Amino acid sequence: MDKLKPRALIFDLGSTLIEYESMPWDELNLLCLQNARKFLMVNDYIVPEQEEFNRLFEEIKRQYRQQAAKTLREWDVPQITRVFFEKLNLKYDTDLVDEFFDFYYEPVDEKLFVYDDTVETLERLKSKYPVMGLISNTVFPERVHLGELARFGIEPYLRFTLFSSSFKLRKPHPDIFRKAANLAGYAPSECLFIGDRFVEDVQGPAEVGMPAVLKMVEGREYPENMSYNIPKIKTLSELVKILEN
Repeated sequence: MDKLKPRALIFDLGSTLIEYESMPWDELNLLCLQNARKFLMVNDYIVPEQEEFNRLFEEIKRQYRQQAAKTLREWDVPQITRVFFEKLNLKYDTDLVDEFFDFYYEPVDEKLFVYDDTVETLERLKSKYPVMGLISNTVFPERVHLGELARFGIEPYLRFTLFSSSFKLRKPHPDIFRKAANLAGYAPSECLFIGDRFVEDVQGPAEVGMPAVLKMVEGREYPENMSYNIPKIKTLSELVKILEN
């Protein structure tokens, strides 16, 4: 393994700095849909029974996810909410879409948490790496993640943030890594990406010549013979040792 000498660090968000998967996403999504449907009912909107409500929302979401997997063009929950409302013949405006989303996202927000070593590690790194940023694949609006970064004390350490829901392309598309390097002010080869997924967070940056560190998540499947000679960590704090060696 070659010695890493980056001039800028770029982090993934979920499962790297903040934990969003304290329970399976399928189970969490059901709570989100229950909460969102309750919001509509309390406000006197006529909606299907929960099972049909879920089925229709998930069918729309599935179509967008399949398209994103092929093209790497990102979708987001407010976008499919508009399609969903049209299917239900509900009159809506931007305020209603935003309110619906806020209730949908509430169960996610209640269960996410920051890792114990996240802020401590960023604090230790900031003197040597004053340029740190973030790239996150997300189907949630940027505003909620910016709020989370502020809430958990991460925001002051980041020079820039790139969310796929705003950038409209998702990792591993090379353009999102090129954009991040541009925001960092360095060539991709001078940046180091830290993330927890092999395709998105190792192969993706490699396409533009950006090295990576893979944060291994217990229970997640990784290729048996990963073709990249990359350093691996289990906790973010281990990154400090790798960069000091």
